[in-house]
Amino acid sequence: MNRTRGLLLQAGDSLLSNRLRSFLMMLGLIIGIASLTAVICIGQGTRAQVMEMVAKQGWDLIMIRAGSAKQVFAPTTDRTVASLMEADVQAIETSLGNIRYISPVQNQRGWEVIYGGQSVKTRIFGVGPTWHHIRRRPVERGEFLTQADMVNMTRVAILGFRTAKMLFGAAGPVGQTIRIGSEAFQVKGVFVEAGITPGGDDWDDRVVIPFTTSSKRLFGRLYLEQIVVQVRDARKLPQTAEQIRKLLRERHQLRAGAEDDFFVREPQDVKETALATSSTLTTLLIAISCISMLVGGVVIMNLMLISVSQRVHEIGLRLTVGARPRDILGQFLLESLCIALAGGLLGAAAGAGIASLLAWAGVAVSKITWIPFAVSIVSCSLVAFVFGLYPAHKASRLDPVAALREKRM
Repeated sequence: MNRTRGLLLQAGDSLLSNRLRSFLMMLGLIIGIASLTAVICIGQGTRAQVMEMVAKQGWDLIMIRAGSAKQVFAPTTDRTVASLMEADVQAIETSLGNIRYISPVQNQRGWEVIYGGQSVKTRIFGVGPTWHHIRRRPVERGEFLTQADMVNMTRVAILGFRTAKMLFGAAGPVGQTIRIGSEAFQVKGVFVEAGITPGGDDWDDRVVIPFTTSSKRLFGRLYLEQIVVQVRDARKLPQTAEQIRKLLRERHQLRAGAEDDFFVREPQDVKETALATSSTLTTLLIAISCISMLVGGVVIMNLMLISVSQRVHEIGLRLTVGARPRDILGQFLLESLCIALAGGLLGAAAGAGIASLLAWAGVAVSKITWIPFAVSIVSCSLVAFVFGLYPAHKASRLDPVAALREKRM
């Protein structure tokens, strides 16, 4: 213990007596670890955001969208693919046993909604009375659509939070009459504020009406953009999704080998796609971080070799008075380790600060945990050993007599 303590004190004295050299040895590692820490924090924040997004939508949600193209997030334009019909909804509901709620969905962008002297252009959704259960969209004021609204094709509407605010300001919208195009609708409720999803869908900018009203009175068409399903047992969701796919292929009379004219989206699809969008950039930044750390390691090795050549007499004197070669080896390895750990901790703190600053500025999301600090300690310890071993070994193998003679020269 005393010998180890003595080696630590000697390593510390050597590093403090050459502060500039010590800082230069740390610099590469500080840069590398800072970028690596920032990437880890942003990656953790992105993953947490994705998991939150999927949790909000529900791990028990299946969405069937018209068209063969894979559509994980909300489309940015209206689609006119007429491959899903109301009869498909009824077939799924009656044929499969793991269905809790199911709803048809129509939607169309660019509709003008008017109240008094105010007007907005927004997106109109035609849905069933269980849609708000499936999509977990509670009503803040008023109430949601009912089965009677569906049967009677009632002209009632539920407003998104922002749409209601733009039309009515601080006034109460429930019970008021608005115009959608040329049709008069009574406001039945207002959704709770939800915000914009990571997929770019603004849940607060919309108007929801009964599906029968949208299809027969407003849009004048029967085909659907999507069908949304909430399953009873989320553990059986993949099997239920496959059963839906087989049922729809049979109903649409698709021959073997033909591609689907619909896309069945599961929560796992959302998770994988959202995480994959940032994987390329993350990989690139990690590669840059590793290169910076390797450069930092090379700098440490070169400067330590210079240090060995400048301290030949010191090393020879210590060996002469009783120090063992492994003591010299240990001292130089400890110097390398102290430099690496100090650089790693400074880099980790800087990286966490950068990630927090980017999150504050709204450029990225981040989550600070113990993981980047643990990674920095392990990485820097490895760099210290790999790049400090050769200079330390060279110092420990010096001949004390030759070392003392070389100093006198």
